[in-house]
Amino acid sequence: MQTKQKKVKIQDGIPKPHAFLYFLPVVILLPFLYQEFTTHFGGGVVNANRQNANGILLNSGNKKPFLFEKEKMEEYHSEELKEEFLERFGDDYGYDGEIEKIVSKELSRLEECYLDYTGAALYPQTVIEKSFHDLASNVYGNPHSRSPSSKRSERALSHLRGQIRDFLNADPEEYSIIFTSGTTEALKMVGESFPWSKESKFVYLKRSHNSVVGVREYAKDRGNGFFSIDEEDVLNWQKKTWKKILNTDKVSNSYDDDNNLKDNEEEEDEEEEEILEFQTQYKSNTQGLYEDDDKDGCGKDKTVYHLFSYPAESNFDGAKFDLNWVNKFQDSPPVEGTNWMVLLDAAAFLPTHKLDLEKHPADFVALSLYKMFGYPTGLGALIARNEAIKKLEKSYWGGGTIILTSSDTDFCVLHPNPSTKFEDGTVPFLGISSAKYGFEFLNDLEMEKINRHVYSLTRFLYEKLNALHWSNGAKVAKIYGKWKQEKNGDVQGGIISFNTLNPQGEFIGYNIIDDAFAKHGIHIRSGCLCNPGSCSKYFGIDDKDRNKLITQKEGCGDDVYTVNNKWLGTARISLGYLSAFEDIEYFLYIFKNKIMTQFE
Repeated sequence: MQTKQKKVKIQDGIPKPHAFLYFLPVVILLPFLYQEFTTHFGGGVVNANRQNANGILLNSGNKKPFLFEKEKMEEYHSEELKEEFLERFGDDYGYDGEIEKIVSKELSRLEECYLDYTGAALYPQTVIEKSFHDLASNVYGNPHSRSPSSKRSERALSHLRGQIRDFLNADPEEYSIIFTSGTTEALKMVGESFPWSKESKFVYLKRSHNSVVGVREYAKDRGNGFFSIDEEDVLNWQKKTWKKILNTDKVSNSYDDDNNLKDNEEEEDEEEEEILEFQTQYKSNTQGLYEDDDKDGCGKDKTVYHLFSYPAESNFDGAKFDLNWVNKFQDSPPVEGTNWMVLLDAAAFLPTHKLDLEKHPADFVALSLYKMFGYPTGLGALIARNEAIKKLEKSYWGGGTIILTSSDTDFCVLHPNPSTKFEDGTVPFLGISSAKYGFEFLNDLEMEKINRHVYSLTRFLYEKLNALHWSNGAKVAKIYGKWKQEKNGDVQGGIISFNTLNPQGEFIGYNIIDDAFAKHGIHIRSGCLCNPGSCSKYFGIDDKDRNKLITQKEGCGDDVYTVNNKWLGTARISLGYLSAFEDIEYFLYIFKNKIMTQFE
C-alpha cells in the first residue's frame, strides 16, 4: 500500500517553516524586553512576590507606600488621633500640607514603616533619578588631571564643597572642606594629625559616640592622655575636674568626697586663690618647655594644644548639647592660658538642623552625607578652620596629596591646599557628583521646616509612648533623654530611646522588642548604639561590669541584655525629613495591639 507523503514547500532548496515560527523568538524575548523597558523607563525591575528577611511580603512595582494604601490604613488609622495631632502641631507639621504628596512621590518603593533615620536617612526618588540622569549623560573621570572627564569631576568637587560651606555658613576664607568616607574617618583624621605634645590632653563628653572616644588612642600614644567629662563639668567649669585633667595637685576644699560643692564662702575664696596660683604655675611650666616664646629650635610650634570633642546631638537619645561650648572653650577656657581646639561631631545633628559656623566657629566639624539625605553612602567631610588645619601634622601621604617627592630619600613636599593635602587617594568622585542633588532636596524643603516637622512628630510620639500603661497601672516604657526639661525642643532631637517594661516592672529584652516590630514591618534599632557613656549614665555600667561581659558578649545583636542586674542597651526610634504622621500612628497601633498583648 502506497502511503501519501505530505508536500513540503521548497524555497531555495530549504524547507519553508510554518508562519508562527517566525514569531517564536519574539515570544521568547518578550519577558526580557519588558523587564528592560520597565527598568529604564518604569523606575525599577519587577520582582513579584519577593519577601524580606522577616518573611514580610514585598509587592513589586511602583506602588504607593503602604501607609497611604487605604485598605491597610483602615486597620489602624484614627481620625481622632490625627485631629488631636494637627490641632497641636498643624502649623509645624507637613511642609505646608505637602507631606503626603512628597512621601508618595519620593518613597514609592517603601512598603514598610521606617523609623531609623539616625542609622541612615531614606534617599528620595528625585535624588536617585537626577543622579542617574547625570551619570548617564556625562563622563566623569579620576580628578587631578587635564582631561575633560577629569575637569568635569573637579568642577563637581568644587561645587559640592561650596554647597557644604553654604549649608554651614562657613566662610571659604576661614574653612576648608576635606572629603572623607564619613564621620568616623573625619574624626580619625583629626586624631592622627593633631599636634600632640607631652602636655596635650584629649577631653571628650562621656556621652559621645565610639568614633569620638576612639580618638583617645592617639592621645595615649602621642599626648598626655585623655579624660571624659559630664555635661555639668562644662556647664559649671568644675574646678576640681579641670585640675585633675591638667595634672595639678591643687585640689579645692570646696568639694566633698562625692564631688559636691560645699556651701562655704570662706572656702570658695580659698579655692579662687588656689586657681590663680595654679594658672600662674601652669603658664610658667608651659613656657619653660621651650627656649623661645613661639618656636622650638627646629621651628616647630611649641604651643601646647588640648583637644575637646562632643556631639551636637547624641545618637543615643537625641539629647542636644550647647553649641556655645565651642565659643566657651575658645574664648574662656577652663584654665586661663590653656589653648583648646574643638572637634564637633555633627552626624546626628545636621539631618534636621542648621549649623552656623560664623556663630559657633568650631575648629573641626565631622559629618556624614548619607545621614542627611541617604545617598550616596561612603561619603562624608571634615570641615576645618584654616588656622586650625595649619597646625595639623600629617604623617602618611599618597596619591595627589603631594607636589613633589623622591623614591630614594625622604624628600617630600605636601600640597599647600588643605583639601588636596589631606584627601589621600582618589575621592569617590561619582558619589560627589550625585551628592549635590541631596543638598538641593534639603534646601527645597528648607531646614527650618524640616526641624519643626521632625520635632512635632517626635514630641507627639514621646507623649503617647510615655502615657502607655498596663492594666495594673504600671508604665510600659522607660524613655531616656531631656524630654522633661523646659523648652525641650531646644535640647531634644528627633530620637526616642526607650526600654519596654512588663506589668511587673521588669525590662523586656530590647532585641526582643526590635524583632517584634520588624515582624510588622517597622524599622528601629537596638543595643548600646555605639555610645558606652550613655549606657553608663542610664544603666550604671562600670568597669567591673565590663570585665564580666568580656566572656559573655558577642556583639549588639546577641541575647545578653544584662550584667550584674544592670541593663545594657535600649530600643531607638529616630524620625527624619520624610517621616509622616501615619508612621507614628502605625507604630503606636502595633505596639499597643500586637506587642503589648504578648506580655500582658
